[in-house]
Amino acid sequence: MMTSSESKGRRKIRRLGRKIAKMRAQRWVARGENNFIRGELEEALACCKKSLSIYDNLRRAYGLMAKVLMPGDDYVAVLSRFHDVLKPGSYVEIGVASGKTLALTKEGTKAVGIDPSPSIEEATQLHAKLFRITSDDFFESYHLLKVLGTSRLALAFIDGLHHSEQVLKDFINLERYADKETVILIHDCLPMSRLVTARSPSTTFWCGDVWKVIPCLMKYRPDLTIRIIPARPSGLGMITNLDPTSTVLMEKSNKIATEFQNQELDYDYLDLNRDRLSTIVPHLVPNDWQHINEMLSSLLAKNEGRKRELKG
Repeated sequence: MMTSSESKGRRKIRRLGRKIAKMRAQRWVARGENNFIRGELEEALACCKKSLSIYDNLRRAYGLMAKVLMPGDDYVAVLSRFHDVLKPGSYVEIGVASGKTLALTKEGTKAVGIDPSPSIEEATQLHAKLFRITSDDFFESYHLLKVLGTSRLALAFIDGLHHSEQVLKDFINLERYADKETVILIHDCLPMSRLVTARSPSTTFWCGDVWKVIPCLMKYRPDLTIRIIPARPSGLGMITNLDPTSTVLMEKSNKIATEFQNQELDYDYLDLNRDRLSTIVPHLVPNDWQHINEMLSSLLAKNEGRKRELKG
């Protein structure tokens, strides 16, 4: 039987081992940062992988990897562009956290933020109503459009609990209030590595299994228009052509949960080569706002054309 002093000694050795591993990993990241500055992206990515193989909880390594794999604006800047260009009359955010993205809401946009434990005190300065409850409780207790005081939902952002079944439920609830021109954005649907996709957070950088929502929608809702924007650090899904009358996802929710429960990510790490990456990540589009804006304008124009045809 192990004595108390022996147990303490082993814990001390393990802590020392982790400390040494973290120092080694940091040296590899530093080497990768120098490679990145010189434009040697393959070498920088290799250093990130080496670092994480030694110590998989180094946020600095994930940060560098995101810069290497996802050039262009980060997701906050891309979300800001959606606000600037769409000028949405209404906006809903599920998962407010610090309020950084809710603060992007422009004056004149009627907005709602939903989070059971946000880390901001008030949302009045953010031009939004803040509901400190779970999204399930919100949609069970409130009519979204009545809360917003608008006739339609223009833009929504899902960044709440990082479990695929909850994200899917949030999507279903939002789509009930959507129309063909509504845009729903989903964060964390393009994880850099399998390391960050565990059901429970085991690393400082964590995406959960949100990524499963995309293949689920592709299979069960082929009528939707789905695009994946590789905005760092973990991608942004854009869903349009929504149908508030659809009941497919709700009716098949149990089947979907069972089907995707044990599904694993198709890759260990994202690929730096865009051609290879597009084969494992369908519907990937460049993280270039001009391209995104043209695509968005085309989609909205098609829907406007459909409405005119129906009226005619």
